[in-house]
Amino acid sequence: MLVHARALLGNTTPEGVTTYVNADFDEMRSIVARVMAAVPPGSYLALWDGTATGEAIIEGGVKLAETGAVPYNLRNPEQIGQCFEGMEMVDPGLVPIRQWRPEIGKVEPIDAHGAVARKP
Repeated sequence: MLVHARALLGNTTPEGVTTYVNADFDEMRSIVARVMAAVPPGSYLALWDGTATGEAIIEGGVKLAETGAVPYNLRNPEQIGQCFEGMEMVDPGLVPIRQWRPEIGKVEPIDAHGAVARKP
């Protein structure tokens, strides 16, 4: 996953910085809080993660753990929402990520939720 994130981050521009955090959920919340405390008002946080909202992804997570691979800890939407505490959500809020670009047309279902929020 880190290799994939590095490939995506290759397009960072001088206008903004993007980073990847390889950490568990509790540590992620702490890191997000520290980063958002350090940025000026008006800054945005965009975050999404896989969610345990469908049987297929839950089963896939169990099978992955059984292989001995690095486990992927699925979250529920409420846990992801905790990362945005104290910020102003941008519409449509914390939703399945495919709802962020409904104009694209038919998008395959994916068990992931995300949001964008602004620091007041």
